Parts: sequence; structure tokens; C-alpha cells
Amino acid sequence: MVLYGAGVLVVGTGVTYLDSHRFVLEYLILAAALLLLGVGFHYGARQHYVQLEDDGLRIQGLVRRELVPLAAVRQARTQSLQVLFRNAVDRRERFPRSLRQFERSPVCVVRLDLDPLQVQRLGRVAGRGSAIDQDLILLVADAQQLEQSLQPRIRRRPPAPAAHRR
Repeated sequence: MVLYGAGVLVVGTGVTYLDSHRFVLEYLILAAALLLLGVGFHYGARQHYVQLEDDGLRIQGLVRRELVPLAAVRQARTQSLQVLFRNAVDRRERFPRSLRQFERSPVCVVRLDLDPLQVQRLGRVAGRGSAIDQDLILLVADAQQLEQSLQPRIRRRPPAPAAHRR
């Protein structure tokens, strides 16, 4: 949208120049600023990524990067956001508006053994408010592949004793 606005200003400046044979400097400056802002947004969006490393799950945001230790990862699963928010009544009301366009897309949901405030901080780095309770929602191109690469590295909890099971 920003790039479109810059294009409109450049075309408008060209039409003004052809009509009156003079440049309106303010429009050129505004068009250049919008063009730079649009290019910054375009390349900034490419800086967001999730990468599985030997020591943890690296989440790179536009300005910050965080490392989630693999010891803190309790579970990883792939499911659509529609299923994730449909099952629990309290979650249905907390479905972020910014994620509605990805409602049917598969996402990787990583459950963490961290403080909820830390999970919220990681969700802000991942973008789009993608943290609910202990779950970190990762919108990646291939969620199934991320889940499969996380599964062998997740620390498994021993099963509960039979007397404590329901």
C-alpha cells in the first residue's frame, strides 16, 4: 500500500511537470519517503524467521532475536488456527484479529515450560500477537516440517504413576 502511494505521487508529480513544466519539491520528497518506507517494510518482513539450531529455537524479529532453549519446549504440533481456537471456549474470545486471515492455514504450535510473561514476550518477537497461555503460535511456510524437526529434540516427560492417573 505504501509503495502504491509512492507510485501515485510520482505519477502525479510527472503529470504536474508535463502540465506546468515545474516540479513540486514537496511531492517528490513525500514520494521518496513513502518509497523508502515501503522498501523498508518489504525487506523488514523478510527478516522475520524461525530457525531450529543445536541449542534451541531461534526466533528472529525485525529488531530483536530470541532463543528458546529446547529444554523449555514441552510439545510441538501442527494444526490450523481454526481448530486451535475452536476447542476451548476461553480461547475463542482471545483469537487475535491479526491472525484471522491465516485461520485455515496450518501453523506450528509450540507449548513451552516457561512463565506466561516470557511466552508473551516471545510471541511479540514472533509477531502478530502469537502467544496464548503457554502456547507459542508460529506462522511458518512449512509448519509440518518444523514440527517434524522439533519432535526428536523435545524432552519427553516420564508417564505419571498409575495411581495418579484418572
